[in-house]
Amino acid sequence: MSTGWLYFIYPKSNNMEKHFESRIIKLKQDLECKNIPGLVILKDANIYYLTGFYSKDSGSILAFASDEIYLLVHYIYFETAKKSVLPKNIKIIKYYQEKYKKLSEILEGYKIKNIDVEGDNISFVDFSALKVMLAKAGKNLTSEPGIVENLRIVKDEIELANIEKACSISDKVFNQIAATNSLKIKSFSEIGLAFEMERKSIKYGSSGKSFNYVIANNSASSIPHYEAENKNIKNGILLMDFGCIYNHYCSDITRTVFIGNFKNSNKICQIYDIVSQAQSRAIQFCKAGASTQEIDGIARKYIESKGYGDNFGHGLGHGVGLEIHESPRVSYRDDIILKENMVITIEPGIYIENFGGVRIEDMVIIKKNGCQNLYKSSKLYTVIK
Repeated sequence: MSTGWLYFIYPKSNNMEKHFESRIIKLKQDLECKNIPGLVILKDANIYYLTGFYSKDSGSILAFASDEIYLLVHYIYFETAKKSVLPKNIKIIKYYQEKYKKLSEILEGYKIKNIDVEGDNISFVDFSALKVMLAKAGKNLTSEPGIVENLRIVKDEIELANIEKACSISDKVFNQIAATNSLKIKSFSEIGLAFEMERKSIKYGSSGKSFNYVIANNSASSIPHYEAENKNIKNGILLMDFGCIYNHYCSDITRTVFIGNFKNSNKICQIYDIVSQAQSRAIQFCKAGASTQEIDGIARKYIESKGYGDNFGHGLGHGVGLEIHESPRVSYRDDIILKENMVITIEPGIYIENFGGVRIEDMVIIKKNGCQNLYKSSKLYTVIK
């Protein structure tokens, strides 16, 4: 059928093509089972997962209508899309403005009456506007969140390879920091050390940071999502939560080390041991068939038994992949059964206001009878002299 706009089906003979095509096949099977004839995808990570095209905040739309697939991209992304979209049957459409109007006109040419859109990835204003446009074409728009995210939760071999590489880069960065003397560390501000760690990750092959690093010195380490400040690092606690991106896939790691001599070192050493033991016990329980709620409970109950239950106020972990936080959540609130090749973090912590905190975080790949820890860097109590 003709839409009246320019589209381009880009021919490629790439080994990666089959991986993206297999994902589309799985999605189509899922849509058929759920009796969804039309789907509108808006999240950049989901569009990349199915097509190979990624541009952050691009405003792109991937639309499934019966057996045809359309990728609507703004003019400034059109050339990139032509060069990066891998499945041959995706029609790439260029728009300049009013993307939802163009989408409505495309869908108007199909007999399907019901269209679903990613409810988590569209604003109420845009949803309402699109619903009105489609209603004029005799179609009903409904929200269907999490369809592509549910496919992404189990990683394929290509994804696992990229995640493993991202983690290996972060390992190298931490090992270099841990091998540095205290005078060098203290020559940095928190922000300065964050930039230095990102610089190192790029040197080792990443495309940059996967999130804003948490570089927290002393009492600031009691704030789980602390924003690094432009203040010099001093003797004491240094919590580093960081990660990088490799081929669009993320790493996430936290190590807590100690700089020089400082007060209350005995207390913080005891806290460190509790967090380390809690993490080790939870990791030992990670395997296909285990419940995220049970895994969280193992670490949480151990920390509670040591008198610090009120000082561990976040979930034990989360999924990692194209996004730094994705399903499944490893939490006392979520009872999800783990499957082979899911990738999750295990990151217990103890945080004491006006004193400081300890968090230790690894990423693991869930296996049939256990898990594979993606980090090799030391988690021993480390004092940088």
